[in-house]
Amino acid sequence: MDERQVNGESDVRWLPVLETGPRPVYLKIVDALADARSNGRLQPGDRLPPQRELARLLGVDLTTVTRAFSEARRRNLIDATAGRGTFVTPGEPEEPVLDLSMNIPPAPAGLNLPRLIRTGVEGLLKRSSAEALLSYHPGPGSPAERAAGSSWLAAAGDRLPVDMVVVGSGAQALLTAVVLAETREGDTILADALTYPGLIALAGTTRRKLAAVANDGDGMLPHDLEEAARRHGARILYLNPTLQNPTASVMPEGRRRELARMAGKLGLIIIEDDPYRRLLATPPPTFLLLAPERTFHVATLAKCLSPFLRTAFLAAPDQQAAERVAAAIRGTTMMAPPLMTGLACEWLRSGLAGEITAGVRAEAQARQEIARNILPRGFAATATSLHLWYPLESQLRSAELADIARRRGLAISPAEEFAVGQDFANGFRLALGATPNRERLKEGLQSLTSILSGAPGSSRPRV
Repeated sequence: MDERQVNGESDVRWLPVLETGPRPVYLKIVDALADARSNGRLQPGDRLPPQRELARLLGVDLTTVTRAFSEARRRNLIDATAGRGTFVTPGEPEEPVLDLSMNIPPAPAGLNLPRLIRTGVEGLLKRSSAEALLSYHPGPGSPAERAAGSSWLAAAGDRLPVDMVVVGSGAQALLTAVVLAETREGDTILADALTYPGLIALAGTTRRKLAAVANDGDGMLPHDLEEAARRHGARILYLNPTLQNPTASVMPEGRRRELARMAGKLGLIIIEDDPYRRLLATPPPTFLLLAPERTFHVATLAKCLSPFLRTAFLAAPDQQAAERVAAAIRGTTMMAPPLMTGLACEWLRSGLAGEITAGVRAEAQARQEIARNILPRGFAATATSLHLWYPLESQLRSAELADIARRRGLAISPAEEFAVGQDFANGFRLALGATPNRERLKEGLQSLTSILSGAPGSSRPRV
């Protein structure tokens, strides 16, 4: 601590070096503060200059510094004590305030979703008997719920018999039920080298193994699938072929047919995780349509309507397979929540679900356009997807970049979160739906662009 701090004076030697670019000045000050604390230029307990003095030294107005200090306090970077001044905090920064990591649908364009939920629940309670909503619906769901699910799944092909449809409390609950019903401890599940983190967590919890299958720009490679299936003795293939998480790729119909034929040759069971299909205007045919005799197709409402509903539907290859999944549900989550499932089914029957999906699709398209206008070229996305994939061609790993971003108040998802094994592409996923509005999204993307241009060892992706 220097003499001025001992005498109660501020350490005016610390002045933020403000980056160039369109990012708001107050956030540049916060970023500089976070970086200085991270690299040791500022230590816990250091006193910052008074706001008015800092504004004078930086040549900015007092309001800008006041706003910067307010944001820095919210991130737990600094704290103020009445009569003493503002000090660097000893604790870790709070969670980032700009979230580009949580992959949820944005508020649908032109619709007030909270109001729809409120009026929908009120109407459901008026029209439905309390006994029905308060009682257990164990296993596959009530006949009315399964019928609604069959109609929703019909977009992927012909309407299914109700006894082949299962209702669950979200996709993860249904994926868990399928894995428990169709595999044993120690079995291997085949998946992409970058895949849904929920599957990775599920495999670890249930003591199943995961093995990566190589792919190219069109998706999983059939010949590598054959080799991997034989090498690991695997019976289960997990696919997320439409707006794949995290790469946002859409597997073309030709590759789907090749994989369906290979799965038939190898006797593989296919788990098709299909949360994003309805965000596309003309999606390719599902594996449920191409290989119905071996496909468990899971379609959640969380990504095209709202995670609030906690409702997903599963199409099983036959009635016996559906019963096995229903038994696994009874042993794990017991049932889908009747109130949420009841509301979801009402929205499906009335057509409101389709309107909400259209609103989400329109907002997702607007946000993808914002990303195209701000981010450097080279990322992978589809016009209406909720997320995009940004490849990194440098020695800087995406986990390191995510740490840098977190210190700057921004959350992104590095490739390591999606990795099966050690051989996977370097990059990160950006989710565009979690920010509350487009302005906050712009702010986050501008911050990320600044980080990409200044991160040590980083380079822009290939165009």
